[in-house]
Amino acid sequence: MNFVALAPFLIIFAACLTPLQPLVNAKLNQHVDSPIWVSFISFASGTIILLILGLIINGKFMTLETEGLKWWMFISGLIGATYVTFSLLAVPHLGAATLAVIATGTVLIVSGLLDHFGVLSEAPHPINLQKFCGMVLLAIAVLITMKA
Repeated sequence: MNFVALAPFLIIFAACLTPLQPLVNAKLNQHVDSPIWVSFISFASGTIILLILGLIINGKFMTLETEGLKWWMFISGLIGATYVTFSLLAVPHLGAATLAVIATGTVLIVSGLLDHFGVLSEAPHPINLQKFCGMVLLAIAVLITMKA
């Protein structure tokens, strides 16, 4: 099967799971004495699953090409841990829908800016009038949701 054709469905599936993560973590937080440990459990379980899948699918442990490797290429785990921890703290107070609107709106606006300036990209994707209007509407949606 062509991955390009399958990619949107995989993203939709993953996006459907995304609002569950802070809810599950908030429930786990009722049984663990720290949000940091809840995040640790979340990432440790994911790491174990990815290790098993990597060994099954690839038949071996990864190889790492170190030429051109930079220290900042390893911060995505920190970024993920920050989001997981903050979202599990926020979801009991905001609810899943408000958390999702705030996170999604913010992600799309910041992504548009990163694309516009070509941050960590091969080429910039400038913000045109259509994208700008969409970003303004997202910002309005976030503000309306936060006032509700």
